[in-house]
Amino acid sequence: MRTTRIGLALLMALVFSIPAFAQTDAPRLSVNALVGPSFGNVGTTFSTTGEIQYRLNDRIAIGGQGGIMPHAPFRKAGEIAPAAPVVAWGPVIGSESTYVNAYHWNGNIKVWPFEIGRLEPYVTGGFGGFMASTVVNNRLNGGARADAYSRSTHPATNVGTGAMYRVNDWIGVGADYRTFFVHRDGDTPKVHRFTAGISLVVE
Repeated sequence: MRTTRIGLALLMALVFSIPAFAQTDAPRLSVNALVGPSFGNVGTTFSTTGEIQYRLNDRIAIGGQGGIMPHAPFRKAGEIAPAAPVVAWGPVIGSESTYVNAYHWNGNIKVWPFEIGRLEPYVTGGFGGFMASTVVNNRLNGGARADAYSRSTHPATNVGTGAMYRVNDWIGVGADYRTFFVHRDGDTPKVHRFTAGISLVVE
């Protein structure tokens, strides 16, 4: 129910906002990527986010996004991750490593309320899916690597804000803050993520 209310609110905001802005002559379809360090309540990792967006006018776009937050520490990401898989390996060398890979894919509405020179701040929101994969790996005698996985996938809504500073038509410096609400049975853990890095744009 909460997901439905958020989706309807975003849709109504889109419908009522479109007539308020003039149409743009800029390219409507673009592909964006943001690559850089990510900080949040699931730990510090390196994040990559890709987006295909279609501009409805000079202030509003709709698009599809996908991203990965790999190698998050299990001790911090345990709230959104499935339990570590039980392993029954033979003699091992070195120490066991457990971490979480998180993935998201979602459809979003993005709004640019204003621009300041080359700086383009925005707000965004939408819904999709969120998958967390817990990985346990170790090395057996002889150097062979042994991995065990457990995964869980749930619907998720997200809201956030960010900005990109355009260095030129193709490259920018970006920052994105996002909160994901992962909807599970009787529980809605939140993933807070702040990513800063290089933004690549193809229009």
